[in-house]
Amino acid sequence: MENVANVVTLMRVAITPLFVVFMVMSNSHPGYRWVALAVFMFGAFTDFADGQIARRTDTISRFGIIVDPLADRLFIGATIITLYSMRIIPLLFLIVVLGRDVLMAVGYPFIGKIDPDKVAVHWSGKVATATLFGALTLLIMSTPTVFGGGQYGFSGSRAGFSGFPLTSPGGHWAQFLGLWLFIVGMAWSLYSAGIYVKRALAAVAEEKAQGSAEAGADAPA
Repeated sequence: MENVANVVTLMRVAITPLFVVFMVMSNSHPGYRWVALAVFMFGAFTDFADGQIARRTDTISRFGIIVDPLADRLFIGATIITLYSMRIIPLLFLIVVLGRDVLMAVGYPFIGKIDPDKVAVHWSGKVATATLFGALTLLIMSTPTVFGGGQYGFSGSRAGFSGFPLTSPGGHWAQFLGLWLFIVGMAWSLYSAGIYVKRALAAVAEEKAQGSAEAGADAPA
């Protein structure tokens, strides 16, 4: 049982390309949107399941502590890039979440040298992830506009906020609610990032202090 939680985490990584493919195909075949939604919800379930399995079987490992949040970032990152490319979310939303994830990814090589207990997942990170999963579920369910020639799609701006139902749903309730819930998720995401950075810097400083103390103790009198 010791590797089950890690296998579940890796399943989330493995299904990420499937979601992207089905979601992109939904522009020409709307039925694939529901397949993409099912794949996404399964991925969201694995995020809950791997942590539960690790805790209930007492198999929390350094691999899981490092890879689980990376799998979350990959899954969410691929999802929001896909939604942006389909004009379902604004560019700023993409920049904020991916910027936060890049910051976290840059710190992982340093975290690997630190006691995992000092940089374990904080509850705010889980709240951020759960909120973003909820927002993304609604956004995936968004109803596309039917353009001329029977083409489906969205009309959001590539750079600004025009074309997005942020002030009034206008018949696009799922997208309207998803965008506002996404804003809440971004706020939690930035808050949790601040906590992780603070923890990591404190842990690095502590490690350096311990190293200096040990070096001083080993120095010849």
